[in-house]
Amino acid sequence: MPHHRKNRSLCLALVVAISMASAAGYAAKKKTVDPNIFTEADLQLELMSYGDRYAAVLAQALDDVERLEPPPETRRAVLGDLVFSAAAAFTIAADADPQLALLDLLVMTTLGRMVYEDYWRPRLGDATEPVITAFTKLEADIWNVAAPILSNEQQDEVRERIETFRESNPELSTFSHLRFADFPSKRASSTLQKQKGGGIFGSVRGVTEQVEQTRILAERAMYLSTRLPLLTGGFADIWVSRLSFNPAIEELRQDVRTFAEVSDRLASVAEQLPETIRAERQAAIEQAAGEASTLRDDAVRQVFAGLAEERRAILQQLIEEEQRLGGLVSELRQTLTEANTLTTSVDALAQRFDIGAPTEPGVVEEPFDIEDYRATLIDARTMITEANGLVHTTNELLNSPGADRLVPSLVEAINEAGQTSEGLINHTVIRAAFLIIFFLIGLVIARLCSKWLELRFFGDKAPA
Repeated sequence: MPHHRKNRSLCLALVVAISMASAAGYAAKKKTVDPNIFTEADLQLELMSYGDRYAAVLAQALDDVERLEPPPETRRAVLGDLVFSAAAAFTIAADADPQLALLDLLVMTTLGRMVYEDYWRPRLGDATEPVITAFTKLEADIWNVAAPILSNEQQDEVRERIETFRESNPELSTFSHLRFADFPSKRASSTLQKQKGGGIFGSVRGVTEQVEQTRILAERAMYLSTRLPLLTGGFADIWVSRLSFNPAIEELRQDVRTFAEVSDRLASVAEQLPETIRAERQAAIEQAAGEASTLRDDAVRQVFAGLAEERRAILQQLIEEEQRLGGLVSELRQTLTEANTLTTSVDALAQRFDIGAPTEPGVVEEPFDIEDYRATLIDARTMITEANGLVHTTNELLNSPGADRLVPSLVEAINEAGQTSEGLINHTVIRAAFLIIFFLIGLVIARLCSKWLELRFFGDKAPA
């Protein structure tokens, strides 16, 4: 963008310099002619000067538009109109017929202002204001140039033709290629026609000398050869802008931009790949460790839950068997008691039946009582019945489910009870021995104390 502005500033300086030189030459020539009569050479120089002013004003307008930073589409549209119309102004100003060139410049400048006011302003917005201002200024300038040459009627006809054409073509968005011949007149007799003398305007005198015609031709050629190259940068900018907004080029540019973005993303991914791999590896390790820990905890909980369940089942079974064995042990204890009683009775009976034994001296034997024998037999029968019941109960216990596990438990419980009883007896005996010893020691101490008191109070004398 700054490069384009620099080129346009240089072109503007060149156009202004050439315009000043042309104006100086035109002023020098005008001193020698009648101020009320224009020659075609004078009009040619005036139009060339206006073409330079036209290009300079539009260049400044384009700079003003670019300072507003419009969208690329707006800039492209304004740039195309201004550059092409400047080239058209140079070409028209160097036309071989300066009278017709004046009308063409009137048409192009006035129509340019109308197009930007009616068509482009609603579509492009504020970016058109500098251009409208420039065309308003140029329109006043070209009508000031035409005022001494065109009569009032001719000026009215030119404006009428332009307005009629614009009303008939409101959709028209370009103006630089239109000429006065494209604007027909609705009048029966037009005032803008060539007269018998060969010109359109009576105030313009034709050139008759061959030398003068050659000079004008050389000036036109010099004018075009120096002005048109100044627009080369503008034309290049236009074509570059058009290419950039071409659908195929736009698609290609989008592809290139996409490729660049993908390349940047790939580069970023490649830079982050080691860190990403490390993070993913660490995350995988942590996840595997977490899953392993969870599985291990679940397995441990399951094992302990199974053990607890088995332990509860065993305890419940032991409790149930203990309840069953409680009654059996009670019966066994009662049976043992009854057996002991039976043994005592049998022993007594045996002693009673031991008739042939010698009788101790001084002991009177009691006579044999049959009631005692009968009572003994009843007791023996009762004991035998209870013993049979105990044997039957013991057989049921041994034949019950789980007896193979309960019998060792029962044996172990009996052994523990025996060991406990034995320990209790030993403890009781030991305590009794210690009590006897303490009693004897206390007795000795008491005897000693009694002896000491006796000696202390009574001396060697015995108490009375």
